[in-house]
Amino acid sequence: MAAGLRFLIAEGNPAARNDVLLGLGGRPGSVCFTDALKTLQPDCAVEVVTPADGDPELPPGTTLADFDGVMMSGSGLNIPGGDDDPRVQRQIAFARAVFEAKVPFYGSCWGLQVAAAAAGGRVAASPRGSEMGFARKIALTREGRGHPLHTDRAGAFDAPAIHVDEVTHLPSGATVLAENAFCAIQSASITYRGGVFWGVQYHPEFDLADMARLIERYTDRLITQGFYADADAARRHCEQLTTLHQDPDRQDVAWLLGIDADILDPRIRWREIDNWIERLVRPRRARR
Repeated sequence: MAAGLRFLIAEGNPAARNDVLLGLGGRPGSVCFTDALKTLQPDCAVEVVTPADGDPELPPGTTLADFDGVMMSGSGLNIPGGDDDPRVQRQIAFARAVFEAKVPFYGSCWGLQVAAAAAGGRVAASPRGSEMGFARKIALTREGRGHPLHTDRAGAFDAPAIHVDEVTHLPSGATVLAENAFCAIQSASITYRGGVFWGVQYHPEFDLADMARLIERYTDRLITQGFYADADAARRHCEQLTTLHQDPDRQDVAWLLGIDADILDPRIRWREIDNWIERLVRPRRARR
């Protein structure tokens, strides 16, 4: 029997940032990815590296090319202003190495931004501020409707999201696959140095509990930005998200929050991750 797929996840956050989230009961991005992979592919093997904290150390005797797929999680770091930040530059260098190894590459949010920057694109602070909580009315472009990353995805949908930066200019060899009124590049495919990256600006890997913990993490900032009137309003929103996470059949709460199966059903929410595995990772594995 063939061995299960082997994945490598690059955690986008340094440990100090994740420690704060863990203290609130949240999950780092690499854990969210791992949990999704283990549900979609129960027999897969997963390794995690943390380039934000130092040069990524692969298991002894292993190269990037030994993995069937590489993923990069979200991060609270910023590419704009990060020219002198080794935590940022190590991740861009890592992304270039993944492209050069020609391993199927996927990323959410920070992962998309890093892959775009590594291939020669540009990332800047969003002129609209923060897209927080949920990205609404994401629409597939003409190219996106025919792209395998979005197979079986509705033409318009909502998804968990949290970002203040965005890709403003894709590199040569890239295609915009989805957009919305907030962000012109919500999904993209990038080909660079023989490698292929599929990624999204939103977070399919996050569930409602993850979003509640992130709101708790950034409550002060969100109040300043006008998302909440005060801390009590943020707390109530987190309670509603947690309630719906624990009981997805609470139609009253789902209606109040404007959330449906796009977000509540993990098999729909993970559509891009599943498609990346089935349409890019497995075919490459079969050719090896």
